[in-house]
Amino acid sequence: MVPRQIAAYGIVAVALVVLCAGNATAGDASLTGATRGISLHLSYYPATPRAAGMGVSTVALGGVDSHNPAAVAFVHGPDVAFDYGRCNFRSGPDLDMYRGHVVFPMPVVGGYMKIMGLGIGTRNEHDTTNLGLDLNIWAREFGFAYGREIPLPDSIPGRLAFGAGGFPSDPSEVRASIPDGGGRIGHGRAHSEIGSLRAGLLYEPTEMFAFGVQYTHILDYLYANYPGAPRQHDRYHVNLVQYGLAFKPDSKTVITAQHLTGSASGQSVYMSPDGHQQFDYFSMGIERKVPITETCGLALRAGMYRGEFTCGLGVSLPKDFRVDYAYMPHFAYDLRNELGTAALHTIGVGKSF
Repeated sequence: MVPRQIAAYGIVAVALVVLCAGNATAGDASLTGATRGISLHLSYYPATPRAAGMGVSTVALGGVDSHNPAAVAFVHGPDVAFDYGRCNFRSGPDLDMYRGHVVFPMPVVGGYMKIMGLGIGTRNEHDTTNLGLDLNIWAREFGFAYGREIPLPDSIPGRLAFGAGGFPSDPSEVRASIPDGGGRIGHGRAHSEIGSLRAGLLYEPTEMFAFGVQYTHILDYLYANYPGAPRQHDRYHVNLVQYGLAFKPDSKTVITAQHLTGSASGQSVYMSPDGHQQFDYFSMGIERKVPITETCGLALRAGMYRGEFTCGLGVSLPKDFRVDYAYMPHFAYDLRNELGTAALHTIGVGKSF
């Protein structure tokens, strides 16, 4: 291969490495999952199948499926869950995703703690149609959320909870290589230097309404390199505010809506000259429960995220077991030009105690 071809491959590889390793996450639905920067659009907490089916519109939703740390204060007891997701890019790698959580009460201080984990890995290296590169990707997240109810004066109706959390460990990495033994030409890695920090409030004035707000701050570090070029690196800040509403017209229905606003600053953000990006978008969701027997039932879910519909189904079983499924039509939406579209299917099992 002539030097000009190698250089061309290298430029493409670094662009892809920065794009992939700096992608958003959490949760979320980005290629590396854990890191942030270029396409920060999902909440950072890994979305459960219930949340994904409702368009990840959960900042005002109490319980284990919300990405608001305050919501865990309103759970009814311990809870465990494990989910598996599968995503095949039309012209890119196939990914496996694993997510789990454990929720338990906190002695002495009160409230509840939620321990969460997320893993993403390439199922098999894939020769991408658009770029002619093999990609190998992995990401991990480990974090927590703590929520506690705050006593209100008798003159103020309802209940209020405060929560805090973050992901102290969230490395991710992508490697790009030329097919057929051509060798590695790109490597990127990213992580939060201080861990992602967030705080939230959840207020339920009545059983019909709930209001939630969450603030997130992250300081990330990203580097990328390829043979024959100096390592490229960057640090960038992310600040987000999410607020939302949940409405329960009856005991079997919940409708949610939320708005995200904020910014990311750093040279890796869209690789823009000023290194700055603003965020401003809405999402919404709905869930309708359909009882079957006294101990079994269905939950039908739908949502809208970034202009795309999501959907899901939940099955409640005896002894508080549950099975949930969600479908998102455009996982890692901002990578569609490089890797093609990708539908994400997620299924999970859980149990409340």
